[in-house]
Amino acid sequence: MGKKDSSTKGKHAAPAEPEDTTKKAKHAPKAAKETSKAPKEKKGEGAEPDLKFSDDAYPAAEGVVPVAALSDKPKKKHGKVVAIVFGVIFGILAIAYLAGVVVFSGRFFPSTVAGKMDLSLLTVEEVEQRVEQASSEYELSVRGQGFQLDLTSEEAGMSVDGAAVAARMHEDVNAWAWPYEVFQSHDETGQLAASYNESGLEEAVRAAVDEFNADKTPPVNATIAFDTDLNQFAVVEEQLGTALDADAVIKVVDDAVVSLTESVQLTKDELQQPTVLSTEPALQEAADQANTMITAELTLTLAGDVAAKVDAAQISQWVVLDEELSATLSQDALTAWVDQLTADCNTVGTTRTYTRADGKQITVSGGVYGWEVDRDALLAQVKDAVAAGTVGEQEVPVLSSGSAYNGPGGRDWGNRYIDIDLAEQHVRFYDDSGALVWESDCISGTPDGEHDTSVGVYWINGMESPSMLIGYENGKKIYETQVSYWMPFDGNSIGLHDANWQPAFGGSMYAEGYGSHGCVNLPVDKAAELYSMIQPGDCVVSHW
Repeated sequence: MGKKDSSTKGKHAAPAEPEDTTKKAKHAPKAAKETSKAPKEKKGEGAEPDLKFSDDAYPAAEGVVPVAALSDKPKKKHGKVVAIVFGVIFGILAIAYLAGVVVFSGRFFPSTVAGKMDLSLLTVEEVEQRVEQASSEYELSVRGQGFQLDLTSEEAGMSVDGAAVAARMHEDVNAWAWPYEVFQSHDETGQLAASYNESGLEEAVRAAVDEFNADKTPPVNATIAFDTDLNQFAVVEEQLGTALDADAVIKVVDDAVVSLTESVQLTKDELQQPTVLSTEPALQEAADQANTMITAELTLTLAGDVAAKVDAAQISQWVVLDEELSATLSQDALTAWVDQLTADCNTVGTTRTYTRADGKQITVSGGVYGWEVDRDALLAQVKDAVAAGTVGEQEVPVLSSGSAYNGPGGRDWGNRYIDIDLAEQHVRFYDDSGALVWESDCISGTPDGEHDTSVGVYWINGMESPSMLIGYENGKKIYETQVSYWMPFDGNSIGLHDANWQPAFGGSMYAEGYGSHGCVNLPVDKAAELYSMIQPGDCVVSHW
């Protein structure tokens, strides 16, 4: 069969090349058929055909421009148009902006005021005219709290330079920022107020307030004070007073002037205000602090007699508030009190008035007897007592002491003393009970200004029996006399002694040529009696 097949194939075979062509033609229509076939519809109603185009499959016909080439040219034209439009808009905006700068370089922004004046869109020159007109026609009446002031622009010296004011106001106009600033509010009232004050308004108001305050009461700050009923410190409220605060009044006047208000009423807000209020917590703390400082109760004595008391009432006068509102002891107040007590207790050489046992009232000054307080020691003693809260009795420290204390101007010696009455020319001695136990007539010093007997309160400085008395004048011995009983009281030069050379004693003999060189002459027997009764340190009061 193989042989048969081979012979059959050869019998019917066509030439080799046409056979190849037939095969291609046979398959070509099939390809064309598939290509021309309508595309299959997508499932579902209204589906779009799935078209695919290829420039390679369909070469462009002559004279026809491809789609891609057509789409590039419109895009370039559109970009140029946009650039031109934006350029035009920018140019218009730039011109408008610069125009605004030019406009507001000489005008005020909208919504600009100065007091009651509306300066919106006005030129600098127009503002100048308004300011000058307003200041020249203005009058103001100020009343309240007892204060009265009528002001005209002329009386207040309100000669305002309108050009300068307008120029200063316009300095606040930032023309370069006008696109923002035109939508803002602008207030030039401050510039107007400053201009009025520069013109003399503030000076006129301040002068009127100062004159008003001359007899007015200033405010009182809240503080702490000692309550005698409670016997302790408590907070005391502040008080306004009647004096005006010049700055507050000027502020009210400024507000009135810039708004061209014709009258204003002053209230308590324009009074001088306390700077420390009772609501300040530090005040209560200070009161508590002070109450711990008044616990001392010290009694100061001289010879057993009360000279002063340091108690809560007294200490409260020394408590003060410092700048931090803390309670502290005023060193100045305490020192002043100690100085006064020292002066009251010091009796040496002071004037004393007393009534003698026989009823005669006597005043005497001078001498070296009496109390002399050690002031520095007393100051330290009181400070320490207050700090420690001491309760009790203490003696006043002294440099010199008497035998009694009866207050300033009172008798500072006790019952026992020698009384030399120069007017009566009589000497008396009172013992510790105050009883008159000895007396005698005497002759005192010659009343010539050089040999007078010393007046004042003294001590018996010493006693000597017998004693040689030697007298000198201008360095020359004028006498030398021996006595039996020498009882000096003014140094060692003036004293009581016997004088057997005197013919008698008492009366006016001292002024009739029998007067001594200053000593008190006594009969010999009387001198002996006295000498046996007294002792050094006994008080001697010599007086007229």
